[in-house]
Amino acid sequence: MALGPPLPDEPHGYRFWAEFTAAQARNTGKPTGVIDRRVRRFFHDLCRTVDPTLVLELGAHEGTFSTWAKGTFPEARCLALEANPYVHRRYREQLDRAGVDYRHLAAASTNGTVTVNIPLSIGRRTVDPEKSRMASLGIHRGSHEHEAVDVEAVRVDDLVHPTDTDRIVAWIDVEGASDAVLTGAREVLSRVAAVYIEVEGVELWSGQWLDVDVARFFRDLGKVPVMRDIQRRNNYNVVFVGEELAAQQQVSERAARVLRPPTPPRES
Repeated sequence: MALGPPLPDEPHGYRFWAEFTAAQARNTGKPTGVIDRRVRRFFHDLCRTVDPTLVLELGAHEGTFSTWAKGTFPEARCLALEANPYVHRRYREQLDRAGVDYRHLAAASTNGTVTVNIPLSIGRRTVDPEKSRMASLGIHRGSHEHEAVDVEAVRVDDLVHPTDTDRIVAWIDVEGASDAVLTGAREVLSRVAAVYIEVEGVELWSGQWLDVDVARFFRDLGKVPVMRDIQRRNNYNVVFVGEELAAQQQVSERAARVLRPPTPPRES
């Protein structure tokens, strides 16, 4: 069963679920990329179940999820925030044409101006800031140098004001800045039916929240983990959903299909 157990105050409950689910994924015998695509399709299926009226993508990069959502739910408002100025400049016109509200803003815990750090190197690898997808409020621990840019920041709770009837889904990929992003979006995220979020099990960015901290945040909002991918051992994506959605039989059945084991050989 892929649905996560209730999370205790200590991190062991979530860690057990995360490692157990990753082991199930590896036991399918499928390549990492296949599992990752299955998890994304699982999240897309959840979104179809929700039929959202409001779609959020925080750390949108090229806005792949927002573009898919706008095409799938044309009446929904799709709001995408991207802090990296180079990335936003590259994809702004494309997302405008797709009908996505794509803004050069950093989601943060306060309104005002923040410093966003773009790594210029990761280990021995040089990174071109104009082509990099990476930018964070923190410093990457593997980076020897970075470009610091000032970006307008906003609390999502001050930017987004859902109505009582809105149905919300969210995609979050903020490169180790989940602490600031999530705490500035607590009210809105308490309303989401489903969220797909990148987490890290070790500190890749200075001072960041780890996967257990993110899980505790969502637990306090009444959200439970139902699926994860195996992108990397300490850097992966988790799907959290509200308890009402998690209780639906079709959700657990879909989750089971993501981790379906290989078909055993027939006995002769």
